[in-house]
Amino acid sequence: MQKNNAATIKSNTPAPDRKQGGAVLIVCLVMLTILTIIGIGTTTDISFQSNMVRNSQLRLNAFNTALSELNGQYRKMVDENREDILNEAQFSGPVTIPAADLTQTSANNPFSQEVTVVYLAPCGSGQATGSMIGSGSPFQEFCFELNSIVELDNTGVGSSQTSGIKRLVPK
Repeated sequence: MQKNNAATIKSNTPAPDRKQGGAVLIVCLVMLTILTIIGIGTTTDISFQSNMVRNSQLRLNAFNTALSELNGQYRKMVDENREDILNEAQFSGPVTIPAADLTQTSANNPFSQEVTVVYLAPCGSGQATGSMIGSGSPFQEFCFELNSIVELDNTGVGSSQTSGIKRLVPK
C-alpha cells in the first residue's frame, strides 16, 4: 500500500478581488432584455402580416362574389327571358332584384348583397355610346347597367361591380 505524499503549497499572496463578478450578470440581463424586445417585435409583425393577408382574402372573396352575381343574373335574364325587370327599370326607375332571386347565396356566405338594374338611355343617344346597328335597322337598342354591391358587415370590406346590358327591341 502506498500513501499519498502530496504536499500542500501555501502562498502568502491573497486571492484576487472578485469585484467584477456582477458585470457578467448585468451583461446577461441586458442580452435577455434585447432578445425579449426582438421577440415581441417579431410576434407583432407576424400578427400584422396575418391580418393583412386575411383582409386581402376577404376583399378578393367580395370581388368574386359580386362578379359571380353579375354573371349569374345575366345568365338568369337570358335563360328565363326576364324582360319584366328590364321593362320595370326602363319605365319605373332603378329596380332592386329581390334577395330570393340572388344567385350567389349559400349558408356559409357571410356577405350582404344588393343587385340593381338601372336604365341608362337609348344606346347612341349621347349618354351611352357605341351603337352597333344602323339607323335603317328595324330595331332600337336600349342600354342598362347591372350593379352588384357586396359588403361584409362591420369590416369595411366590400366590392361594387357593374356590367352593361344592351337590349334590342323592335321600333
